[in-house]
Order: sequence, then structure tokens, then C-alpha cells
Amino acid sequence: QACGYEYTSKLHRMFTDMSVSSDLNHKFNEFLKNKPQELGINFSINVLQAGAWPLGQTTITPFAVPQELEKSVQTFESFYHKHFNGRKLTWLHHLCQGELKVSQSKRTYLITMSTFQMAMLLMFEKVDSLTCEELQTHTHLNDEQFSKFLQSLLDSKLLLTEGESLQGDVSIHLNTEYTNKRTKFKISVAPQKEQQHETEQTHSAVEEDRKLYLQAAIVRIMKARKLLKHNLLIQEVISQSRARFAPQIPMIKKCIELLIDKQYLERTPNSTDEYSYVA
Repeated sequence: QACGYEYTSKLHRMFTDMSVSSDLNHKFNEFLKNKPQELGINFSINVLQAGAWPLGQTTITPFAVPQELEKSVQTFESFYHKHFNGRKLTWLHHLCQGELKVSQSKRTYLITMSTFQMAMLLMFEKVDSLTCEELQTHTHLNDEQFSKFLQSLLDSKLLLTEGESLQGDVSIHLNTEYTNKRTKFKISVAPQKEQQHETEQTHSAVEEDRKLYLQAAIVRIMKARKLLKHNLLIQEVISQSRARFAPQIPMIKKCIELLIDKQYLERTPNSTDEYSYVA
């Protein structure tokens, strides 16, 4: 009742997806036991309902699956369509990640990274240097995704470059002298400016919704009480809002001032910290 049917329905579908995916992985592993060839890697998936998850971008990023993963992807597709005939399975490679063992300077590192990062790094399995054009042609990533994920590998120092731009014949080198105090870590990717902008918009929208909620709460309280001291009004607003969020006192004060400007409230003539409701 507090959150609404639509929100809880999506949450329920998310939990269902996790349960179904766990069962699918178990069945897939059983399916593999009857296959003559092994995948050669540990492989697990999450199958998600499109309408239930905040998956971000709606367009699928072009991507060539690395040869080392092709067999796993094709085998799972075969298994899935055998069990769910007619269902469409869309791979969200931009949300996938894996662990890659990297041996450098007589040490082995276990690195968690995105599939895009993995695809680039795997290209240096047999060579120490490639151009940006070769990397992008092989991975099929668009300019934006290519630059973002390649830059993350350069920032981690696993790859090196002397070029200023990440395009054309600019050389990218494998850092054969790479060292790290940690042997197990994750390579992160800086969020896109668009994502940062969307986050700021979301925060702004949430704040506006909260201000409207607080103004409505103040009006309800004052309509019922007619006359109220400042501190008591603050306490009642906090008490009524606690089930939804914890309002900050400066925000409540701002909402009171807004309602005074809108002539819903007024300060009493005899006291500056007492308000009366304007009918």
C-alpha cells in the first residue's frame, strides 16, 4: 500500500527472475554434462524480463563476441531455445562481466572486468601491440563505447599508449611490466556524461516531489490545527513523513516559506514563530 502495486509488481518480477535464473544455471550445467566437449570456462547467466528491470540504454550496442566466449554463448542459446521455443533471447553484452586471469611480471592477477574490456584485452594474448583501428574493427564497438572502455584499460595501466587520441593507427601496447599490490581486483568504467546528467535530473525530480509532499502535509496539519508553533509544526511534519522519507529541517522551513508566499499560511501578529492557517 505504501509503495504502490506497480512498484511492488516489478520488484516481485525481479525476485522471480533471480530465482528462475538460478534454476536455469543449474539445468544448464546438467545439460553440459551430457555434451562431449566442455566450455573451458565457468559460465552463468541472468535471464531478465525487459519490463521489470531498469536496464538503462534501450538500444543494443554492436559487439563481436570474443572467440573465447562464442562457444559458451552458442551453447546456452541452443539450450535455452530447446526449453523455451519461440522466446526471443537478447544478449545485453554491455551489462555482462567476467573474471580474467592475467599473468604479468611473474605474478597472476584475477581481474573482474566488463565483457567489452575483456574482448580488448584478449586480443593481446598473442601480440604485444595493436592499433586502435584493429581493436575497434575486431570488437565492432561504436566510437563512444570503444573510447570509454579502452580508456578504462589505459587508466588501469594494463595497456599503454603514447598517442593523444584513441583512433586510427594510434598504437596500444600491452604493459608487459605491469605490477599491482592486489592480485584480485576490478576495473571500473567512468560513467558517461549522459548518465551523470540523468542522475542529476533524477535527484532533482525526487527533491521536487518531496517538496510537494511536504507542502501538502503542512497544509493538512495547519488546516486541522489552525494555529501552531514553528517547532511543533516541524515535529508533526517529520512524524507524518517518516514512513516515506526523512525530511531535512531546512527543506521543511523552505516549504513553510513557500506556503506563506502562496498565502496558505501566515505568521501570527503576536509571534514570529507561530503560524495560522489562512482559510
